[in-house]
Amino acid sequence: MTKNVTVTDEYGTYVGTTYPKRAKGLVKNGRALFVDDCTIRLSAKAEPSEHRSEVKQMNYIYYNSREWSFGQSGQAERCFINDFDNSLVEGMLLGGWNVGFAKAASKHYLLTQDTEYCFVFWLNGGENDKGSEVCQLQIIFSQNQNDCYIYKLNRNYIRPLLHSQGWELYSIPFRTPDMSALLADSIPKTAGTVVAVDTQFAFVAGAAPMAVKPAKEPDFYKDWKDEPDEFAEWRPQRHNIVFEDGWPSINMYGGNQYSTEALRKRRDSFEAAARKAHGSGKAAASPEQGFHFTGPAPDMWDDELSERVAECADRISDIRDRYQEIEERYDDAQSRYDELLQNSHVTAELKERATDFLKSRFSALTAELAGISALLSTADEEIEKALNGSRKELGQGRLDALENLADSLEGRCDAMEDSSLESLEDFLDNLESESEED
Repeated sequence: MTKNVTVTDEYGTYVGTTYPKRAKGLVKNGRALFVDDCTIRLSAKAEPSEHRSEVKQMNYIYYNSREWSFGQSGQAERCFINDFDNSLVEGMLLGGWNVGFAKAASKHYLLTQDTEYCFVFWLNGGENDKGSEVCQLQIIFSQNQNDCYIYKLNRNYIRPLLHSQGWELYSIPFRTPDMSALLADSIPKTAGTVVAVDTQFAFVAGAAPMAVKPAKEPDFYKDWKDEPDEFAEWRPQRHNIVFEDGWPSINMYGGNQYSTEALRKRRDSFEAAARKAHGSGKAAASPEQGFHFTGPAPDMWDDELSERVAECADRISDIRDRYQEIEERYDDAQSRYDELLQNSHVTAELKERATDFLKSRFSALTAELAGISALLSTADEEIEKALNGSRKELGQGRLDALENLADSLEGRCDAMEDSSLESLEDFLDNLESESEED
């Protein structure tokens, strides 16, 4: 037999659940009354301790669409939607992209004063791509709208307990105020007097549609896997059921930037560029290690910018290869020079001429190689920043500077290959030829 009968206290506050047979027994003994086929309300005469040995006091209040009304609050409706097991459950849709504010309010609950409760529900949507939305839960005591509790449910001001299929589970804790001092003159001085607090809940939505559906007590979901959006940090808004995929498709407004399809393509492009950039560094991560974005996700990037950054990464990788070839030619020239000085067949006159000429050349080449190496390190850092940065942070000027840096590196490599190294190698060739003749 299942505990499927809801039990409330005399004020209608949820207490727990019990077995149907036990519920009938409580009603028969005058300790409770049936509210409906699946709910009983304990009478004031019932001994709470006697019943709560069987029904655990949880103090949860659950969202129930039938207990909410909309008044003249704008765009709002009750409707059936799919639950997680594909069964139908009645939820609420509130607000719209172009609606100023929409508000839905619950029935009035009579809750025990100075007592902790939790309001439990599933929420979807409530955010737009500009961050200008309003998505709130309000808890109003004694109909005092000006002194209510306000909970912001957007932008992770309050973190949900669980993510599932685009929905977020919330259990909002609150404590009812202590009304004894305020009502001291009107409450009879009777021991054990219980003061009830008129409590009402309200959802407020503005500039973004939101949806709410009922939830069970949090322990029911303790074995559920948390499933946050894999691109959460890349998108300007969270999942919204008004879209088929939860976000605008690639052909809809904004979809070219943060639809799932667009972001997967962009992530693949950036990871490919990152592998090339890492592959060119001395302390580079191997391709197997992958690339992890460390800064703001490039959610606002367009294809042109991503292609330019990838092209810069390719150019720097090619320049580093050229730099390594130049280093090898430099080392080879240095070895040839050392052998020339150690060759006993080379005359003192040739050695002196070689030393005077080559000493300054090797010094200049050493400084130039060090300069190129430093610029390559700077280029690697700039590419890393570009790959981790948003379009706003990168800016057109910064990307231009990165491309100019690549141009400068290519020019310096050209000069070393076409002038400095060739003249050095030609001089060594002539020295070696003269020494053989001598």
